[in-house]
Amino acid sequence: MIKLSYRPEIDGLRAISVIAVVFYHIEIVFNDLKLFSGGFIGVDVFFVISGYLITSLILKEIYKTQNFSLSNFYKRRSKRILPALFGMIIASIFFAWIYLTPENFAQYSNSIISSIFFFSNFFFYFEGLVYNAENSLLKPLLHTWSLSVEEQFYIFFPLILIFIFKFLKKGFFQFFLILFILSFSISIITSLNNSSLSFFSTISRMWEFLAGSFLALYEMKNKIFKNRYENILSLLGLTLIIFSFFFFNNNTFHPSYLTLIPVLGAVLIIISSNPTTIVNKILSSFIFVRIGLISYSLYLWHFPVYAFARNRGKDLSDFDKIELLGITIVLSVLSYFLIEKPFRNKSLIPFKYFTSIILLSFVGLVSLNSYSNKTNGFENRIHVFLKNTQRINQEYKVQDNKGVCFDRIKNFCNFNTKSEKSVILVGDSHLEILSENIFEKTKTLNLNYISMNRGGCIYLPNYKKVFKKNNQEFQNCTLESKKIIDETILKNPESIIILGGFYREYFTKEFVGEYDWEFQNDTNLKPITGFIESLKNLLNRGYKVILLYPVPSPDFNVVKRLMREIPKSSPDATKYLKENPLTFNLEKYYSDNQKIIKEFDKVEHKNLIKIYPAEHLCNMEKKLCFTHSDKEIYYADEHHLANEGITIITNEINKKIDLLVK
Repeated sequence: MIKLSYRPEIDGLRAISVIAVVFYHIEIVFNDLKLFSGGFIGVDVFFVISGYLITSLILKEIYKTQNFSLSNFYKRRSKRILPALFGMIIASIFFAWIYLTPENFAQYSNSIISSIFFFSNFFFYFEGLVYNAENSLLKPLLHTWSLSVEEQFYIFFPLILIFIFKFLKKGFFQFFLILFILSFSISIITSLNNSSLSFFSTISRMWEFLAGSFLALYEMKNKIFKNRYENILSLLGLTLIIFSFFFFNNNTFHPSYLTLIPVLGAVLIIISSNPTTIVNKILSSFIFVRIGLISYSLYLWHFPVYAFARNRGKDLSDFDKIELLGITIVLSVLSYFLIEKPFRNKSLIPFKYFTSIILLSFVGLVSLNSYSNKTNGFENRIHVFLKNTQRINQEYKVQDNKGVCFDRIKNFCNFNTKSEKSVILVGDSHLEILSENIFEKTKTLNLNYISMNRGGCIYLPNYKKVFKKNNQEFQNCTLESKKIIDETILKNPESIIILGGFYREYFTKEFVGEYDWEFQNDTNLKPITGFIESLKNLLNRGYKVILLYPVPSPDFNVVKRLMREIPKSSPDATKYLKENPLTFNLEKYYSDNQKIIKEFDKVEHKNLIKIYPAEHLCNMEKKLCFTHSDKEIYYADEHHLANEGITIITNEINKKIDLLVK
């Protein structure tokens, strides 16, 4: 078996990469600036290192023995990757059992399967997940996407090298170059059209591995790179990487030509290796080498630790983050010494025992997933009170001949078209979840019912919602869809229009998040002003409008919180909830929505009816808002209503529809 010479500076390079990734996910903010805003680039550096090491190993074995053992390679790789991965996953099940709702646990168990079979990059992509979105931080195994990309490369790349050696002995460089150009081009094109696919795709990432492969090929042909500029080049390389860590952010076009900056940085450090250089001395220092040695375990453990902490339903303080970092380090050290090292030592754990342990783990995890799906995420582990509470999520019961009526614009839902009077719902998911109850009301009144709602999309005719990353237009919230809404309203002059949504996401700076709004005519016009102008326009044209004020939001996951707080053994949840009500402050609601409420209050018109959800979900005297009644939960998550909350608000809306129809 051919072994590579140990290079401590590469462990040091691993160290600064994993530090950047960890601090990126921790989300340390100083003076309103997120430190390590480009820390995700650490993964790209890992890819360069991996490409260099695997190619060096394979080429050395091919050139020295004129052969390459795939079986031995995959054995070594499995012993390197699988034990620590399985150890982390098995340990995380305990915390998933405590902190995840049945629905979330079922999703988590599916992600386990994608992780152990190394296709989690595609699993999370097809789940519609945006890597840097807030909800992504709640996925305990999201970080395994990079392991899947790496393992997919490791599975197929040796086969490519063997093929080249047998049939294109002198074509290594040319073949690598073609693959590099193709992958690099695909990453840019895909990022322009589908940034999420580009992020998770192995093909879009392959050029980063190949950058390391070129280094290995160069060293094989030219032995060692030496010149008088080694110090300068390695310092430049480190500077490029650190620059990327601090000046890249979630809006950076990535992976793309900009990713060349950290990739080139890693290449310069590896190729300019010399014990006498400043960078080599830094990276080869005791602390960096030690962190580099545990970097794999550190990468494995940091994400689930913080994900489960966030799944508790409360914001993490700076102290919490530091405390969790300490826990992560301890777990990583234990993982390295108790799992990684022993399993690599064939004298301690022979391969047949290793195989047996891994196979049993596979069987156990697959069985867990199967049973989880059969039992809806082990729903029997929570109190019956919570099992009976469910949110109308993506299977809305209002249907037409095309299926479920949800998230449509061009093919919006339209019922009872013979009626001259229409009820038109226009809003986002917060309004859509009310649609079934309102639809039932329109049937009793024989009214035309039109549902025109989009998740994450408020009614702003002259605006479009833009995804900040790569400036991509948000496909669900385009000017085209607004035009269709306007045309639909015009075709229904006798209309009752219901407007609603999670206004904070669109109108207040702290909740805009990863999206931005672009106004087509007046760049100084704010989204809230645009909404008010749209509202006034509808009223002045004679339409009757029901305006739903902001729904009070607890900003913590109600189901998750109660799942932990209601004793499963409690025979009477009603009594428990009476004695231990879960509430939140009404003043916080007014503070969060102050500007929105102020602007809404200014609008007065004979055709306008206002509904104040806070009056029905909160005790105005005690200034407390409730998350549940004695029998049912009002909220399904941090801000969406569950069935009971839906019923309360739609009863008020339906009363207003009755008045307007009369």
